[in-house]
Order: sequence, then C-alpha cells, then structure tokens
Amino acid sequence: MTAAIIAHLLELSAFIAALFYYRKNKSKPTFYLMLFLGFTVCVEILGWYTILMDSGYLSFLKNSVFQKNYWLFNIYGIISYLFYINYFKWHLTSRDSVRILNFSSLLLIVVSLAEIAFSNDFFNIFLPIFRLLGTFLVLLSISLYYLELLRSEQILQVQKSLPFYVSVGALIFHLCTTPLFIYSSYFSNSIDPGFVRLYTLVIFGTNYLFYSIYIAGFLICSRKKDPYFPRKNF
Repeated sequence: MTAAIIAHLLELSAFIAALFYYRKNKSKPTFYLMLFLGFTVCVEILGWYTILMDSGYLSFLKNSVFQKNYWLFNIYGIISYLFYINYFKWHLTSRDSVRILNFSSLLLIVVSLAEIAFSNDFFNIFLPIFRLLGTFLVLLSISLYYLELLRSEQILQVQKSLPFYVSVGALIFHLCTTPLFIYSSYFSNSIDPGFVRLYTLVIFGTNYLFYSIYIAGFLICSRKKDPYFPRKNF
C-alpha cells in the first residue's frame, strides 16, 4: 500500500510539474502531455474503486463484469499508446515518418477494437495483442524521433529538450512493464506468489523511475529555452 501511495504521489507531482512547465513553455504538444498526465492521475484514482468494493462500499459491483478494473486499464492502455505515438509524431518533420505514424495510430485502433470485440477477456486480463502492438509502435515512434534528432542540430542541445526526457521515460516504462502486463493473469498469490512479488517490484520500481525522469525533465527544461518549436505538420 505504501509503495502504491508513493507511486501515485509521483504521478501527481509529474502532473503539477507539467502545469508549471506549460506556464513557461506553451505549445500544443506540451498541452496534450499535461492533459495526458492529468488523465493518468484520474484513471489511477478511479482504479481504486476495487478497494472500496472490498471494503463494503460499491458492493453492488461484486460478481459483475466490473468486479476487476482490467477493463479500465485496457481502455487507458489504448489511449496511452495513441498519445505517445502522436506525441513523437508532432516532433517530426519527415513526411514519410509522419505518414508511418498516422498509419500506426489507425492500425492500433483497428486491432484494439477487434481484440475487444472478439476476446472474452476484456474484463479479466490486460489484453495482450494490442499491448504488444502498442509497445512496438511506441518504440517505432521513439526510434523515428531519435533518427531525426541525430540528423539535426538539436542533438547538440538535447538536454534542453523535453521530448527527449519523455522518450527516455516512455522507453523504460514500456520495455519493463509490457511483459508483465501480458502475463498479468498470474497476478494471484494462489497461482504464482513468486510472480506477484516480481510484478509488484518491477511495476512500482519502473513507475518511480518513469515519473522521476518526467519530473526532472520538466524542472530542467523549465529553466532553459527549449530548442524545439512545434512543426507545421502538427
């Protein structure tokens, strides 16, 4: 419980840091990043309804499809992947790269809806197919961003650029957590207590690092002029 509270406090701190940064560096990508972090905080708070249900409140949800909160985080996962794909797309100037990521967003939506429609596990586990695809597409978008960064003069000022910090945090988070989300059906002490310990350690440890990088990025970049200016393709 303490680990979860710390993780949520870091999420909230990242959102507050985003608000602080946006006041000094207003751009549409930053605005949507700020909104996404605020949305994340709200989803995490809403996800606690299962604890209220176990405590006697919301008891009417017991034995219903909403007894577990997998459905909520499956929806959030789709939105999260789409956000990151488009966030890095907004920092690209190559038309071919932009087209690739536009197609990637459409592909993710189609695959996600198909998996929800044809799978019986939407309410029971983290759906694996769209998570594998989403992670691959996020890594693709980050790779295209890095490739363009290496070809530009911005590489000399990368420490001043917020998208770079976002890319590092997103890269670490998705690489570390996706395998565990896929095997989340084992998240039960009665099934595999060893997996539960590993799952808890990695998820909370990754969240600590993930949001710490975001907070550091906001604070560092708020004191410097960001070399990035929103591109016309946004």
